[in-house]
Amino acid sequence: MYVKFLFKLIFIPIISIIALPLIVLGLGYKSVSIPIDEFEAVDAMPLSAMVQEELDAFLLGNSTEDTIGLTIEQTNANGLLKDAFLGINENYLDEDADDDQRYYVMKEAYYGYQGSWVEFGDSTVTITSGAHAFVGGFTYKTAVVIGFDISIDTEEVVLKLDKLNIGNLPLAWTFSVASWAAELVTGQDIKGLIDDQLGGLAEFDAQKREVRLSVDEVVERSFEDDPQQKALIQSLIAFVEENELVTIGFEEGIFNARFALGKTRDEVTPIVTIPEVDRIQNDTQLQAILASKVNALIITSIYSPNPFIELDPYTLNRVFEYFIRSAEFAAGVVFESEIYEGYNMRALIPYVTMTDTMKVYIPLEIESATDPLKYFRTVIIIDTTPSVDGNDLLFTLNSLTAGEVTLGQEHIATVLSMLGENEIIRDGAFVLENFDEQMQQSGVSIESVAVVNGNLRLFISLNDAIPLQDIQDAIQDALTNIADNPNYPPELNDAINDILNSVTDPEGDPEAAAEALLEVIAGLDEAEQEELLNDLISSLEESDIDFDEIYNLIP
Repeated sequence: MYVKFLFKLIFIPIISIIALPLIVLGLGYKSVSIPIDEFEAVDAMPLSAMVQEELDAFLLGNSTEDTIGLTIEQTNANGLLKDAFLGINENYLDEDADDDQRYYVMKEAYYGYQGSWVEFGDSTVTITSGAHAFVGGFTYKTAVVIGFDISIDTEEVVLKLDKLNIGNLPLAWTFSVASWAAELVTGQDIKGLIDDQLGGLAEFDAQKREVRLSVDEVVERSFEDDPQQKALIQSLIAFVEENELVTIGFEEGIFNARFALGKTRDEVTPIVTIPEVDRIQNDTQLQAILASKVNALIITSIYSPNPFIELDPYTLNRVFEYFIRSAEFAAGVVFESEIYEGYNMRALIPYVTMTDTMKVYIPLEIESATDPLKYFRTVIIIDTTPSVDGNDLLFTLNSLTAGEVTLGQEHIATVLSMLGENEIIRDGAFVLENFDEQMQQSGVSIESVAVVNGNLRLFISLNDAIPLQDIQDAIQDALTNIADNPNYPPELNDAINDILNSVTDPEGDPEAAAEALLEVIAGLDEAEQEELLNDLISSLEESDIDFDEIYNLIP
């Protein structure tokens, strides 16, 4: 009885102390075989080649369903690892090499490293590393297996340690013990140590064994010295998120990051270009074109205290092209950049359309420098509001559409900054600098602008010191003096008589008659429009109130 008691008291603890390391060694023992088939299934493709292959496939496509991104198969990842190991041991996995060279990345007297390989699962990545220890004539084999659950979206990246095994011994649960040991040795627990290494970009939760990395925080910290670049990245992320353009994640055997750039494809919207013969060549020609529109100013003054001139879409595009030409990167191109070696992105000269609103169109192209068949086109369509700021004509950007995707006003300015701050883009608006100065050279000055009936209407102030009725009487007399001019086309004489009749007829509609006359004038060539304007101004000079007095042009 006492012998049994002594045995339990003395020998069992001794046996346990001796057996425990053996149990640990036994659990830690695990033989793993290098997955040679996995390493040699494919030749590892360099990352640059993967990107080029993706770009080529996308540019050759023609569907809004096309995506571009990075797909890394498990075999590709292991092929890249093998290439790295060959940099350490050029005979690794070589059938003609001896076993020490063939089966070990590195081998020393007391240990050998077999290599590491990865497995991609559904939202998981498992990394296995094989190692041998040599003691006397005995080879102790083990493997370290680390498994992560990974979740990625545009807001955060979550990396959770799901598995940590040495051999068959699971150690993930030992984090609390390891944290206690780390605090004992270093004075700081594991959370503190890991948080220090993360540098504030992410947070480590020791209880959940996970790292959470905020995408916003990464952008904030990475670009804190460059607020403009930071705003651009944040806007692009918002653009991607709002339109659900990105999918990222791990599947069985595959890591996939796809960007649905095909949604922005637009090969349908027509691109407006100004033929060489219609391009404005100098300020003198520009002023002549603007002066030819002053006919409308005189005619609309006959019924409105807010007279105006109008620019139709084609004339406005001629003006647009002339102002933008000074900012051209190349002929017809306002911006060009190499986005990847051998692939260029360029923005063509913007143009406008007008219905009830005004839209600015920016054609954008991506093309291979060596193969014109590898080509992508979209047209960025921006809803705008025109206004006057000092001498400048502004087009404030309200919303952006490209293919099937949209971008809100709060992000437009920063996204357009990719085109750079230049003479035509300022603070998220298109700018025609000193446009009013050109108008003044033509004889008038702009008070405000609006889009009406598909034209850009430029409103001009009348002289407040002259009674409105006196101004309208003077213009009516001027029209009467030039009516029935045999040098005018018959339709012009008819339209002039119609507006005169509408003014004297109590039931007449001067506004409608003026609109009809303006349509006729718009159909005249520039020489005929200039002749009409000169006749009107000359006729006004015969009255008590001349053209300059009416429109405040007396210094």
